[in-house]
Amino acid sequence: MMIQAAAPAIAPADRAAILDAARRPVAEELGRPPLFVVKTLRRDGDWAFLFADMQAAGGKPFDYAGTKKAEAARRGLVSHAYAALLRRQNGRWQVIEAAIGPTDVAWEGWAAKHGAPPSVFAFD
Repeated sequence: MMIQAAAPAIAPADRAAILDAARRPVAEELGRPPLFVVKTLRRDGDWAFLFADMQAAGGKPFDYAGTKKAEAARRGLVSHAYAALLRRQNGRWQVIEAAIGPTDVAWEGWAAKHGAPPSVFAFD
């Protein structure tokens, strides 16, 4: 029997920096930053992977109205999920690739494409 070790804890300052960096692509593309309900956040060295649900203030689902994804959301073609691969470069976390509202496993292949450790993509 194989026992999987729990992911090492991420320091609060690193967690905050990762989440702040991860919000930027959403704010840039959709015009407003989301709040994240973190489902998975893993770090391995200078790499991190975030999978979260996006919310608006007050715990309401993120509203795509008035954004580039409004029509797709109206038709049920986007989710409230968010996935991001981040890398710490020059002391700052930067999003390498992100998927806003994916309805599939958008991050499949990101490890090979970007040279990220596969361990960051493990789900608990």
